[in-house]
Amino acid sequence: MNHSNVEAKISRADLTDVSLLEHARLGDGAAFELIVRRHNSSLFRAARGVLNNEHLAQEAVQDAYLSAFIHLDSYQSRASLKTWLTRIVINQAISSKRRQRPDVSLDEKVIFLHGLQPEEKQAVSSAVDHITPEIAASQQEIKSLLDAAIERLPEMYRSVFMLRAVEGMSVIDSAFCLQVTESAVKKRLSRAREMLRNDLLQQFDKHTFTAFEFAGKRCDAVTLHVMTELHCRGMIKAG
Repeated sequence: MNHSNVEAKISRADLTDVSLLEHARLGDGAAFELIVRRHNSSLFRAARGVLNNEHLAQEAVQDAYLSAFIHLDSYQSRASLKTWLTRIVINQAISSKRRQRPDVSLDEKVIFLHGLQPEEKQAVSSAVDHITPEIAASQQEIKSLLDAAIERLPEMYRSVFMLRAVEGMSVIDSAFCLQVTESAVKKRLSRAREMLRNDLLQQFDKHTFTAFEFAGKRCDAVTLHVMTELHCRGMIKAG
């Protein structure tokens, strides 16, 4: 990367998402890359709210970016770019989940969406009961405990929890992304918190910002995949 390209990338880092989109529409590779890196973590967490598989969640994020970039003209700024991308990645994750379980009956889905199974309830209770002073002193162990407890939430509650409690997304934007009512978002978040139990949530307040990290090699892998696809599709002008 030459000196002028480095300067251009640095200057673009200060741009808003809307401004970056304008550059991206002109085929600016640096703008595409900054958008991807800026939202990688949030989108990964949203995908993990639906999928209990890191690899599938990463694929959903990659597919969501490509779908969004190919259809940039459909973005009309009625929602923030982050909200728009989140809705796309959730749809991608739901599609992936359906492909993984094509034979699930409607009855099974209803049972799954309306509450924890007995073994899941026991798993959450056990996780809370085993919090010791030693575990409380270890941030990494607490983080692992949080990740595991969140994963055990049923999808309808986990997806709301990830958007509202972990990502800090508003009720309005969460409802938009999940295509449910604002009332449903509030009720599901309350239920999710109840499942995770009060003493587990006390630890969550201090460590939630590290849950489901998406950085380093994983972030680079998604960025590289998306940028390669954009080059192959001729969406980035040669610089």
